[in-house]
Amino acid sequence: MTPVAFDLGALTVKIATQEGVVALPAPSGGPRAGIRAALAAAGTRDGCCVAVPEAWLAGTTDGATRQEEVRYEYEEVAGAGQVTWTGQLAAVAALTARQPGRYLVCDVGGSGVRACLFGVADGTVSIEAVHAEDGGGWRDFDAAIRSGLPAGLPGTWYEQAVAQAGRAGMVLADAAASPEEFGDTRVYRISGPRGDIGLDASRVINSFAPTRQRLQSAIQAVTGAGRPDGGVLTGGLSWLPLAAQAMAVAVGTAPEVAAYDAAARGALLFARGEARLAPPNDTQTVTLPAHYIRDGLLKEFSVTLPWTAPFAALPDGALTIDRDELELIVAGQPRMARLRGLVPGPHRIGVRPAWPGPSVLVVRPVTGDSVHVVPLASLSER
Repeated sequence: MTPVAFDLGALTVKIATQEGVVALPAPSGGPRAGIRAALAAAGTRDGCCVAVPEAWLAGTTDGATRQEEVRYEYEEVAGAGQVTWTGQLAAVAALTARQPGRYLVCDVGGSGVRACLFGVADGTVSIEAVHAEDGGGWRDFDAAIRSGLPAGLPGTWYEQAVAQAGRAGMVLADAAASPEEFGDTRVYRISGPRGDIGLDASRVINSFAPTRQRLQSAIQAVTGAGRPDGGVLTGGLSWLPLAAQAMAVAVGTAPEVAAYDAAARGALLFARGEARLAPPNDTQTVTLPAHYIRDGLLKEFSVTLPWTAPFAALPDGALTIDRDELELIVAGQPRMARLRGLVPGPHRIGVRPAWPGPSVLVVRPVTGDSVHVVPLASLSER
């Protein structure tokens, strides 16, 4: 068996196999284009896990739609078998957890901040709480650093900054404790096309302040007053000592800084069956009452929608839907799904689990790639 895992990031698509990790620039066209590029590079494999933002798995219409687009490309267009899923930060937790416990994983990414709290034990990862803050992150930090500077700071200046991390950490800690005394101290010396540029502690601290505030808010949202057993920092700004220092306040100790490919390598554990997501709580029994015609006779039937397969097995392979309302039985109660804009015709129907939000109903026409995604919690009473 040669499993593969894909980490669908906003800037890169990472492919993890037993041979190692390969990173590709994320193509324009979004996640669908990303999974196509990953499949073309990886070839056919036995077993696959795709790591996606946790928001895709939280039962929101937008997130579930993106997940469904990727599933469609992988399973139906490419015919590569059934995909399994994990969140990117859940994959990091699975890879980095050294012993059973509760772990805080924070991602300071290109354009936002995420914090997730996980329980990890015996290869099972439980998503306990998730919170995201828009804004902040690498792009805002970089723009703030450049504000007021003469031209000449190279686009890859952070690569030089990473190499100066040891001294930077000490200077930034001193400046945070005593800004009047150490605020003007140089933190980084960056070589550019027009000579060296010095970045002092005050500039770095002030440029990071909006991201720090978001990071603290996200951590507070998922941890409350309790401290986790460990912390892991990841993302495009995880190299900055200020990010680790902010997280250390919440965790009580310096967090582990994950490698750039941690989510991809963690997802490979899921592809191998060495890790799994704990089942979500919201997997109620969903039943579809319907009918079909045989030998001129109307026959009624009822099928339970499976949580472990993409779509329900129907007598004719598909369900002909001729109106934008679909009757269901959810946990024994009659419910109605509104499918606005539905084009009448044969459709397939399934349910998708969500962590930690409400699970979703998926209705897809047999031909075409459009999809209706309806959170089960939004179904109306019949």
